[in-house]
Amino acid sequence: MFLIAVILTLIWYAGTGRMEIKEDEEEIRRVEKEVKECVALGAGLAEYNQRLQELKQKKKNQILEMFKENEKITNSDIVKKLDISKTSTVRYLDELEEEKKVKQVGKVGRNVYYVKL
Repeated sequence: MFLIAVILTLIWYAGTGRMEIKEDEEEIRRVEKEVKECVALGAGLAEYNQRLQELKQKKKNQILEMFKENEKITNSDIVKKLDISKTSTVRYLDELEEEKKVKQVGKVGRNVYYVKL
């Protein structure tokens, strides 16, 4: 939106004759530079998000691998083995449940565990 405002301002100035041609060219160069910076930033965010998704999938695969050693797994088992936060553990397990890869047994508390489907 900022870039659109800048471009519209340039058009207005050019239309009213308040800027010299040289100043117009310089301002256009600045705007083009900012557009390139925004595009580069967007590419960086896309790469970051891709790496984040890959890391998340890796952790979920590690959780599934834990079922080779144990039939039942608790949140605490995952926190200790993978050294990740309780919040991340719950989020990964929720996603695995949605994907129909694991099932939660029990509602809340220390009696809750997960089994592989």
